[in-house]
Amino acid sequence: MAKKVKVYYDREMDTLDMWFDEPPKEGYSREIEDGLIIKYNSEARVVGIEILFLSKQKMVVNSIPKEVKNDFEKFIREFVNVVKAIT
Repeated sequence: MAKKVKVYYDREMDTLDMWFDEPPKEGYSREIEDGLIIKYNSEARVVGIEILFLSKQKMVVNSIPKEVKNDFEKFIREFVNVVKAIT
C-alpha cells in the first residue's frame, strides 16, 4: 500500500507542512536551515517537514534529509502544479 503524505499550506503564514507519517504523540523538531524544520518521532525517524516563508525559500531541497528527499521532491512538484492550476 502506498504511503499517504499529508500536505498543508497556510497561505496567510506562508508555511508548508508535509507529514510522511502520522504526527507522533511524542517527538521533536529541529531547524536545520533558516526556515526549514525537520520533525522527528521519538525514535529519531523523520516524520515531517515544515517550511516557513515558503515563497521566499530558494534551495531548501538541498537540505532535506536523504531518507525523505524523493518523496518531498515528488509532492512539492505535485503541489506546485495544483497551485498553478487554481491560481
